[in-house]
Amino acid sequence: MTGHDAKVFKRLAAAATSGSNGAGAATVSTPTAAETARTIVDLVAHGTLCTIGDDGIPLGTYVSYVLDEAGQPILRLRADAVHTANLKRDPKCSLFVQPGEHPARLLARVTLIGSVEPINEELAQKAADLHNTLHAGGMGVDAPQPADLYFRLAIDRCFYVGQLSGGSAAEVLPGDSYRTAEADPLRTRAAQLTQQMNADRPEDIVRISCHALGEAFEDMAWAEMLWVDRLGVHMRAARQDGSPPRDLRVPFVRPVEEEREARSALTMMAQVAWEAQRPYQPQTVPPPPQQDAARI
Repeated sequence: MTGHDAKVFKRLAAAATSGSNGAGAATVSTPTAAETARTIVDLVAHGTLCTIGDDGIPLGTYVSYVLDEAGQPILRLRADAVHTANLKRDPKCSLFVQPGEHPARLLARVTLIGSVEPINEELAQKAADLHNTLHAGGMGVDAPQPADLYFRLAIDRCFYVGQLSGGSAAEVLPGDSYRTAEADPLRTRAAQLTQQMNADRPEDIVRISCHALGEAFEDMAWAEMLWVDRLGVHMRAARQDGSPPRDLRVPFVRPVEEEREARSALTMMAQVAWEAQRPYQPQTVPPPPQQDAARI
């Protein structure tokens, strides 16, 4: 850890709860809503497809998917399914996606809105091969069938509800914003890394959180890491006095691209917090006594 990195982290940690970088500008310490939406859709690979029935009433059904290069779902549809008949009659639909397990479930949820469109035979075959790999072991209606159809959901807009990443605020994202965003590089390792940090390094989590909040270590009751991405970590912490837990965002000094870098960044955070809580006070060493030059 360099002295420069430590100073930068201290500045970012101090700004984590105020939304400032110390110079009056907003701190960009979280992925955008579009990036988080891409991350969620990439992680889950299944959702609730809503189509319009012949009676005009929306019908929600389970569907699995793979993604094209722009992150748009390619849906696997049974040829004789009700939602397939609905889509052939009216291609407008929406796909609701949210992780089912913690901690990813805390992150956000997204509804992709648009219309399905046919894809060429080559892309359909690639989608089928990838689907059979990602969704192997399906039984009954979920088992791959030779007659399965593959349609792409061309996204017009996204209805996004951030939780950890957006303060539970709903917003509508243009389709282009979603398609040009990138999923977080830590997405497939984030849940395991979060769970391991909470299980193996709970004291470090408390130190990082109380340092970011400006609280004394001995005043904290507990803290936990909620999620990690390339820009930082979401955490929750509570004081000994019984006050409600506080959610906070602690940014990394610099973006990370892989799990090893994220672990290193977390270790640096804990070290900086430890040093801040136990400041080193060097002892003054008195100068040697002056000697009489005439006696040398």
